[in-house]
Amino acid sequence: MAISTKKYRQYKLIVLLRTEKPVLKEILFKEMDCSEATFTRDLRELREEFQAIIKFHKASKKYQLVSKGTLTPKQLRYMRDVLISREQSGISVITSGGVNLDKEGKKNVSLSLSLAVIRKIDSHANATGLNRSQVVEWLVDEILPPRSLAAKQVLPSD
Repeated sequence: MAISTKKYRQYKLIVLLRTEKPVLKEILFKEMDCSEATFTRDLRELREEFQAIIKFHKASKKYQLVSKGTLTPKQLRYMRDVLISREQSGISVITSGGVNLDKEGKKNVSLSLSLAVIRKIDSHANATGLNRSQVVEWLVDEILPPRSLAAKQVLPSD
């Protein structure tokens, strides 16, 4: 089964915390192999998606799954099985090359999008194996007219 790098990290986080026993922050970072910002985003998304309560204990520097929320044992088994099959098959953790800004004409931009739009972009990206940037570029190529036609439409006619 092909899953995105993001889903892989999220499944791994859930599986590591599933026992509801505190887990050291360093262990989670090492296992997930991601930055603190990425970890925080994944954690926030899991809390929102499953209404799970995941607490951080500052004194011991440990995370703990206090309540599984809507996570069912069946979902946990599925996540664990996906991780196991991925590790056994030797599939690389990185499924997409990420965003490459080295190409000529590419520029990093920030967009303000509603959460619903971001979910649609992510859903399409996961289904097609693309990243967000590639989905947005595809949408622009498919939906917006070529630049020459767009310029003609904007200019007033005589």
